[in-house]
Amino acid sequence: MEATIVILAVVLLLSLLVNINQLRKQEAKDAYIDELETSNNEYYDFFVGLKERIGNSHSQLKQLDRLGAFESDDETGFIFKEMLDIHKALVKGFSDEGS
Repeated sequence: MEATIVILAVVLLLSLLVNINQLRKQEAKDAYIDELETSNNEYYDFFVGLKERIGNSHSQLKQLDRLGAFESDDETGFIFKEMLDIHKALVKGFSDEGS
């Protein structure tokens, strides 16, 4: 009878230690998941802001050259067309992402 009590006590103690260890691991994983969620939210907010800024700057570029003055100049026109192409690609990329 005494041997049974000692064996059960040892098993109970081991079970307690294993449960405490598992609890610590779970808490560490919960903290890691919280950090990931915060990081994802920060990136999401950054890209939403970036999308808005690119859309606004694209509209301003189009409005800036509404008469075609920049596109007709050789050097300025090349740079303007490159910037406009980049803006178009970014706007298209963001609009494809949302679909």
